[in-house]
Amino acid sequence: MKLIAIIPAYNEESTIEDVIKATSRFVDEILVINDGSKDYTSEIAKSAGATVIDNIVNRGLGRTIQRGYDEAIKRGADIVIQIDADGQYDPKEIPKLIQPIIDNKADLVLGSRLENLKYEMPWIKKLGNKAFTWLLRRLTGADIRDGQTGFRATRKEVFETLKIHGDFTYTQEMIVKASREGWRIANIPINFYQRSAGDSRLMSGPLSYAWRAWIIILRTIRDYDPLRFFGVPGIIFIVLGIIFGTAFVYKYALVGFIGHTPAVILTSLLIIVGVQMIFMALMADMMRK
Repeated sequence: MKLIAIIPAYNEESTIEDVIKATSRFVDEILVINDGSKDYTSEIAKSAGATVIDNIVNRGLGRTIQRGYDEAIKRGADIVIQIDADGQYDPKEIPKLIQPIIDNKADLVLGSRLENLKYEMPWIKKLGNKAFTWLLRRLTGADIRDGQTGFRATRKEVFETLKIHGDFTYTQEMIVKASREGWRIANIPINFYQRSAGDSRLMSGPLSYAWRAWIIILRTIRDYDPLRFFGVPGIIFIVLGIIFGTAFVYKYALVGFIGHTPAVILTSLLIIVGVQMIFMALMADMMRK
C-alpha cells in the first residue's frame, strides 16, 4: 500500500523543512505543491527530500490541492494524506488518521481540530468553523465534526473521482462530493497548534474572514442545495405579493378603486420574481442531479 502526502505551500520557508522531515517517517513519498511562493519554499522543500511541483504563478488553494491529488494518482498512491505546511498539524498523528481506511471502515478521514486545540483560536475563525461544519452536516447528513480541516486522509477510489473547482471552498467541496458519492466519512480528533511563523493565507483579518466565510456559505448552499437557495426566497416573494394583492383587492371591494399604482406594480413584481426563482430552483436542482 503506497502512502503519499501532499503539502500545499505558499511562502512557508520557515516551517516547510520541519513538516517534511516529520512527515517522511510515515509515508512513502511527499509531494510539495509550491503555489508560486516568493521565498525559498521550493528550494528548502527539495533539499529536505520532497518532490516539489511548482506553480509558476499563484493559482489558489483549491487548484493547488487538485494538482497534488492528480500527481498522487499518477504516482500510484493508494492513500493520500493532505497536511498543511505551516506546522499547525502534527505528522505523528498520520498513523491514526489512516487507520480507519486501512481497516476498511472509512474512505475519507477528517482530522478534527476542535476537540484538542493547543492555542486559543480567534473567535471569528472558531465561529466560522462551527458554521461551516453545521452547514455540511445539513447538506450531507453525515457526522462532520470539523468541516474546515486541512489534515485529512483519502482512499484512492475517492480522490480519483473528485474534481475540486473552488479555491477557499475546496474543504467543503470535497466533503459534500464524497458524501453524495456514497463514500464513508470518519472523524479522528487531532492536536492543532498555533502557527510558529508567517501569516495564514486564509485569514488576513477578522472582517476579511467573516466576509469570506459568509460568501462560502452562500456558494455552498447555492451549489449543493439550490432548492433552498432559490426556492425559499421565491416562496417569500410570492407570499408577500399575495398579501399585498389581497389588501388591494379588499380595498377595491370597499371603495371601488385601488390607487397607489407603484404599490400595485411592486405586488406584481414580487409574484413574478418569486415564480421565476422557484422555476430557477427546480432547474438548478435537476442540473445538479
